[in-house]
Amino acid sequence: MRRTFGALLAVLFLPCISFARSRVKIKKSGFDLKKAPNVLLVTFDTTRADHLSCFGYVRRTSPTIDTLAAHGVLFMNAYTVEPLTGPSHITMMTSLYPQQHGATINGMHMSTHPRPVLLAQILHHLGYKTAAFISAWTLKKSITGLGKGYNVYNENFTYHYKLVNSARRGDQMGRASRKWLRKHGHSHFFLWVHYFDPHHPYVLHSKFANLPHIKNPRIFPVSAKADPHRAAEIRAYDSEIAFDDNDLAKTLKLLDDLGVRDNTLIVLVADHGESLGEHGIWGHGYHIYQPTVHVPMIYSFPKEIPQGERIKTNVSTVDILPTVLSYIGLSFKVPGQEGYSLKPMIQHDVKDDVHAPPSFFEAYAEPALLPPKWMSMFWTWAETKRDPSMTGFVQGNLKVISSGSNDALSVYHLSDNYSKTKLLANRNLKVANLSGYKEELDNWFKETNRGLTPQVDLSKQDMEMLKSLGYANP
Repeated sequence: MRRTFGALLAVLFLPCISFARSRVKIKKSGFDLKKAPNVLLVTFDTTRADHLSCFGYVRRTSPTIDTLAAHGVLFMNAYTVEPLTGPSHITMMTSLYPQQHGATINGMHMSTHPRPVLLAQILHHLGYKTAAFISAWTLKKSITGLGKGYNVYNENFTYHYKLVNSARRGDQMGRASRKWLRKHGHSHFFLWVHYFDPHHPYVLHSKFANLPHIKNPRIFPVSAKADPHRAAEIRAYDSEIAFDDNDLAKTLKLLDDLGVRDNTLIVLVADHGESLGEHGIWGHGYHIYQPTVHVPMIYSFPKEIPQGERIKTNVSTVDILPTVLSYIGLSFKVPGQEGYSLKPMIQHDVKDDVHAPPSFFEAYAEPALLPPKWMSMFWTWAETKRDPSMTGFVQGNLKVISSGSNDALSVYHLSDNYSKTKLLANRNLKVANLSGYKEELDNWFKETNRGLTPQVDLSKQDMEMLKSLGYANP
């Protein structure tokens, strides 16, 4: 399993953090804050990898991200663990799968008994100034539990959609985060900024409605002649990515102006992708086809990370926390950690590691109706007892999906166009292979399903917010 990679080399931290009924002392053993880099974590919501121009998409949707990739390492085959905003971000911050941290769907708080250790908690107690600027209700700290360890957790939502203010535009979030950065940019800082705009409903930004094309593209959207409605939606979606990419450029420029860019580890990743009509499907959350689970992932740190490298090995968002910790000078595992540091792969330019472990992902069907607040204890119990509706993994160029209670297996061959796959007929696969794939998935879920108890205590306003974003529809 993925969590077998790496060894417990040190136990850190001054405060004690309760986990699995034990007291874990985390000390600053051997850590030197003066030598450690700043950390900027940039998460793009609902952004599929194959709609970024650095992946070969015909429209230049991401010039800022392209430049960041050119000055760092781009993982060509990175995967989210679950295509939902809340569970996915909690995984990034804990290196735990959803069935471990307890928040399997949007609207569910991570486990509180025991409580996972968060990246922000670690960095805060090591002396970092910590701040998060999020752009959607699904990441509200009272819903997710992600606020622990932050000096500032900014969730000022101004965008009115349907009944409530449930989100804010990337430029609004960007301005607020840069105001904080100007004040604290010369301290050691951990800053997380979250761009939400590519999420449905897609808004066509006139400034980015007619994006220039890149040379020698390999990936094209559907033509307007073939499907006018779908083409228009994709055009709007692409403009949303470009809109947020344009704001990110201002933050990176500020790092340059402050003279701290060279001492800042920048991690850019999407929480999940988006289906744009493939298989007749729109949106995300309830399936694990390529458009929703294949995400961009970039690491940039001029002092240490090679520039312009592209690594093809399959990796996961569960690897983010251990990778960040290794670059700031720590090498240890948080309790229950499933990911492993990508630093050795980055530093030694291991582009095609045939021995890399599988990258796992899953989907949980959201309840058709959110219960009233007084029934939340029963919903919590039901959620923790539920199995995912779909599980899957990629290893090498094979992808396996298990769906439904009938344990149906689908095996795909991945192409170089990322979102495209070729379904392999079962008659062309050995029975032993199919049995082995099923056993791999069953063992993974069994070994990681620790039965942590999440907290569900949604107010009426919280439920309206989630509904306005398209989740948990009544």
